[in-house]
Amino acid sequence: MLRRMRAAIASMVVAAAVLAPAAAWGARPVVLVQAGHLAPGEPGYLAQTGASGNPFGLESEFNRRVRDLMVKRLRTAGVDARPQAARVTPLGVGGATFISIHHDSAGGAAMVGHAITGGNENYYRGQGFGTGRPTPYPDSAPHRTPATTVSPAVQRTSAGTARRVSVALKRIFTRANGARGRFNGVIPPNSNRRMNHFYGFYRTTAQSRVLVEAGAAPEDNRFLRRTGLLATTLSNAVVADLKARRLL
Repeated sequence: MLRRMRAAIASMVVAAAVLAPAAAWGARPVVLVQAGHLAPGEPGYLAQTGASGNPFGLESEFNRRVRDLMVKRLRTAGVDARPQAARVTPLGVGGATFISIHHDSAGGAAMVGHAITGGNENYYRGQGFGTGRPTPYPDSAPHRTPATTVSPAVQRTSAGTARRVSVALKRIFTRANGARGRFNGVIPPNSNRRMNHFYGFYRTTAQSRVLVEAGAAPEDNRFLRRTGLLATTLSNAVVADLKARRLL
């Protein structure tokens, strides 16, 4: 009898381990929050210092403010949120989600991109000049290696995260909140190589990888000034995504 009881208990434990979310066992999902263009920079992209003209000056400062607020809010929600600069550290760092924060330049838009399989990361002339392409130019600066890959599973998960983030961002991207520019939502896979083949997607092994352009400076400056609203909204979207994926 005792032996049968022990066997039954063991079976229940195994079943629970298979069915229960990771959080039920005390593991907090890791979310990497990157402030785009913030030093230290990424080799091969050092010339890409970001846009300017937002209420805080350089794009990197806007990105840093939103990143730091997001990290605080995510940690409060039970997430192991880890801040990242432009140079993703360590190379190949894993996690549930990688989200890179940016804003666009004049005439741009608020939009969300995500990692897609195939095509590799972008190469530019020198440290980031000109048009990106999937193979190096003769004068392309060396990139850190080995680059990570984007599998079909990562693309699917990233697309789901991007949709949730886009829906949340659209709700607050209003004239009442100071937005005056365009909202493009989740961009099609082949519409913006600079975003969907963003180098950061190839420096992490996170299960989901997205990039957010929060708006465009200077037309959306009143909106971009609301870093608290942006950070709360994006954090809530990430948490909702983690819950939908049964990771929180």
